[in-house]
Amino acid sequence: MTTWIERALKKALLVLPNAVLSAQSAPPGDAPPAPPGVADGQPEPQKNVGGQAVIEGVMMRGRDSWAVMVREPDGGITGQTKPHKAWNRRAPWKYPFLRGLAVLLESLVLGIKALNYSTEVAVSSIEEQEKAKKAEKKALKDAKNGIVSPPEAPDLAKAKPGAEAKKSHTLEIVLGLTVGIGLGVVLFVALPHVLSFWLGQIGGFDESTFLFHLLDGLLKFGIFLAYIYLIGLIPDIARVYAYHGAEHQAIHVYEAGLPLEPSSAKAFPTWHRRCGTAFLFLVLAASLLFFAIVFPLLPSFDGLSRVPRILAGVGIKILLTPLLAAMAYEVTKLASRPNSGPVWRAMVWPGLLLQRLTTRKPDDSMLEVAFRSLTAVLPGKTAPGA
Repeated sequence: MTTWIERALKKALLVLPNAVLSAQSAPPGDAPPAPPGVADGQPEPQKNVGGQAVIEGVMMRGRDSWAVMVREPDGGITGQTKPHKAWNRRAPWKYPFLRGLAVLLESLVLGIKALNYSTEVAVSSIEEQEKAKKAEKKALKDAKNGIVSPPEAPDLAKAKPGAEAKKSHTLEIVLGLTVGIGLGVVLFVALPHVLSFWLGQIGGFDESTFLFHLLDGLLKFGIFLAYIYLIGLIPDIARVYAYHGAEHQAIHVYEAGLPLEPSSAKAFPTWHRRCGTAFLFLVLAASLLFFAIVFPLLPSFDGLSRVPRILAGVGIKILLTPLLAAMAYEVTKLASRPNSGPVWRAMVWPGLLLQRLTTRKPDDSMLEVAFRSLTAVLPGKTAPGA
């Protein structure tokens, strides 16, 4: 297996949590919610700031650009900033329901690009360290044998990546997205449906009953919790969760109009109402009610054998899931308004609780990376330490 395939498969594991870890940019015209405990009279912040955590770093999206900053093994911070116009600001994606799909797809695409960059930084640093160790061992061995090694010629291919390198990067992005989305379909659509179908065969109920979809929804939720918890046990992803907390705290500080520095973040929580965790919870909750209503209205699958019947049910759910995501986005948008009522806030409250699983308390070095990434997308701002 080639190196780029290995990297792509590793990043595929983070495609789903990265969509979950994403704090969505507020749609044009919406003011960000005021964090708890923020006094009145603070400066009004610029709108449309969101972001997500990556490997040893944070990606932020502003109104006209996105940036990813990564902590290098030697302690330095490196990154890149690129112009970007949010998809939900363009027709037809700026209209209700369609904008939810645009935000979700945009998060996946930008997320895998940011992951690709952060992985490259980590891999290149490791490769450089290994190369330096090998060169040192070779020099010591040559010195013992009285051999004078000539200076190493620069690697021009590495200095100027050609078409082959660009092709491998594109393939990494495509493979990572494909495997990551496929994993999501299997875990959160197909597996719960198959298990519910099997339990229905035992219990004497089918897709036309509310019990089937109650089980399906509970299984989806349980699989989601298990997935988020289990991958959080992996040390590298646990650090991604900590950078997730740093990203949220940095956005809270910005929305409060406070100085963009780690000391300002201590008073704020690691959760955020616009986080994708709350968004995905609403998708799971909506799927339970939506499919319980829709499936009884569809033609009966009783005439099909077991496998075609399962495939038909899973196929319908895959086709309807984008609609559920669009609906969940609109609810999240309404609940994130500063003047949203208690009913709307109650809808995203479980998602805030779930962020206890998807965030960790960051240290100052992580917050520094988050603020560097944030300031990179704000016009007229200078990143701390830049």
